[in-house]
Amino acid sequence: MVRCTILVLLAVCGLATLAGCSTRGADEGKLVLTYTRWGDPSEMDSTRELIAQFEKENPDLAVHIDVVSWEQYWQKMKTSVVTNTAQDVWLMSPAYVEEYVGAGHLLDLMPFIQADPAFNRDDYFPHAFDDFCFAGEGDAIRHAPFGRGKLYAFTRDYNCSLLFFNRDHFDALGLAYPDETWTWDDMVLAAKKLTIDFDGDGVIDQWGYGGLVYPTFSNAIGGIPMDVEHHKSTWSAPLVIKSIQFCQDLIYKYRVHPPPALKVDETESFTTGKVSMTVAGVWNIRSYNRSDCLWDIAPVPVDVKGRPRCASGGGVAHCIYSRTAHPKEAWRLVKFLSSETSQRALARSGTSVPVLIKAAYSDDFLAPYACPPKSSYHVIFDSFTGPSLPNIYARGYMEISRNTRDITDGVWRNDLTPEDACRMIDEKVDAILAEHYKRIPQ
Repeated sequence: MVRCTILVLLAVCGLATLAGCSTRGADEGKLVLTYTRWGDPSEMDSTRELIAQFEKENPDLAVHIDVVSWEQYWQKMKTSVVTNTAQDVWLMSPAYVEEYVGAGHLLDLMPFIQADPAFNRDDYFPHAFDDFCFAGEGDAIRHAPFGRGKLYAFTRDYNCSLLFFNRDHFDALGLAYPDETWTWDDMVLAAKKLTIDFDGDGVIDQWGYGGLVYPTFSNAIGGIPMDVEHHKSTWSAPLVIKSIQFCQDLIYKYRVHPPPALKVDETESFTTGKVSMTVAGVWNIRSYNRSDCLWDIAPVPVDVKGRPRCASGGGVAHCIYSRTAHPKEAWRLVKFLSSETSQRALARSGTSVPVLIKAAYSDDFLAPYACPPKSSYHVIFDSFTGPSLPNIYARGYMEISRNTRDITDGVWRNDLTPEDACRMIDEKVDAILAEHYKRIPQ
């Protein structure tokens, strides 16, 4: 009966479009907050455990949780803000935050932080909050360093991309493991040796490399695909084109990457040993630990020796809906989700690096997992150092992503050259930016 009462009240709240869709459950005498995030089904249990701990520490509050897939999440949020029924607290990506800030949907968290004597900026990784900090209002907002503007979401994690490699495959051929000195040429040389037709039937049984992550290769060498400040596409920048060309060459020139016709799932192919190396996000550690093989990590290779490897840190954050009826209580939930308790749980998850340095360097970090070995953890933290890149996210990110993916698919099919593809992307992205920022492409 209690659960039914709460659900009915929530439904009434939705119909009445009350701000934040939170209310008091009459039977329980608790204020009910709503919380949503994206994630896979396995993350639901860990989220429930955390929320149960929060409710134990805050007996006057109850939290209704909703976990949906990434594909459904942004459509859900787009609808909920239009109907004024968005959850009190939700997970926010740096790719979408400007769009929601500009529309006035997010609450400024700086007043809460400034009133909290326990908050210390030095407890967190450098630049961890910059993606969610803005100065100005409405269409005039612009990114600003932390402390020089409003903070619209409190960062939860700080992630990076890595070169994952199958140690069993390397050991079988007596190959040296990848390290921080590796260039693209070193990766290709190893990948050629690891690309094997074991039974001689003309079909490759083991590919040396899998993963056409040209943005990661480009970021590592300082390639910038967008001038966010001037709302202009820069996909035709030489380092971006060079990175796309390298990925195309992995398929057709070096023949170490499965051609697109094979439709190989990049996550599963590394887990099952179908490919020996892949560049992927640190959030894949839990999935890759399903593998029967031993594997390890190394920094993402750069194009030429001596090039400084750019920092690759970035993460997602928790925000508060600007129309919530209970901002102080919602902040209590956000603060808990960023607390040492929650951050240590995140450290154990194998899906993210905690933004709280103490939790990231604790014994909890990746404690349940055999791979990577502890001796390689420094690779993750080292990736947060080095020259930092400017913000590369702008309004219209979903549309930009869809168009760039469709066009680069033509490169992977060998129907387009990287130069032609980048010119097409520039035209598409400039038009999208012009629409979202109400300006004519230059």
